Amino acid sequence: MKRDTPAKNEQRKENRRVRYTRMALRESLLSLLQQYPLNKITVSRICEQADVNRSTFYLYYKDAYDLLEQIENELYEQIAQTVEGFPLGLPNDELLQRIFEIIYKNRDLCRVIFGQYGDKTFLRKVGNMQRDYLLREWRRLARDIDDTTLDYLHAFASFTTIGIIEKWVARDFHETPAQLASVTNKLLSYGISSLLTKQSS
Repeated sequence: MKRDTPAKNEQRKENRRVRYTRMALRESLLSLLQQYPLNKITVSRICEQADVNRSTFYLYYKDAYDLLEQIENELYEQIAQTVEGFPLGLPNDELLQRIFEIIYKNRDLCRVIFGQYGDKTFLRKVGNMQRDYLLREWRRLARDIDDTTLDYLHAFASFTTIGIIEKWVARDFHETPAQLASVTNKLLSYGISSLLTKQSS
């Protein structure tokens, strides 16, 4: 059996230290964002809470905004890769569940993004994911729908999903991803009437 060289062992230790440092800085920022808006959080405060030197921080990030952006980009890529694996157009219960599972696994971050000091720019970015493709697919499925109606349809689907996630986060993830996907799929498929029963007079 081939043994690792001392150089490889040292590199492995260095990689572990880097991962630990990045994780500590990430957790520090997310913890602070539950108490303060981003513009009130300094690099010094992040480093103090993470027990990391400022010089080490600047090896990986320019400032607190850069740190948050990199964290958000990782979440965005996870969602984007999941979406790319499914046919889009009509609501999909399995796809919604996969997305909600990603959010649940990253709930420390999502408590911040969808919370009081959340990043609205990031939410719009997620809401507009695959927008052009969706509009083309909807136009193919219903050729008599005009562009204005399609824009409203996308706004409805986007804001409904984001709003449900915000409520889920506010309820501290009370429902399972599967339960939330079922409700969301019904709302996107049939609207309010899917959950309301008309009472006979």
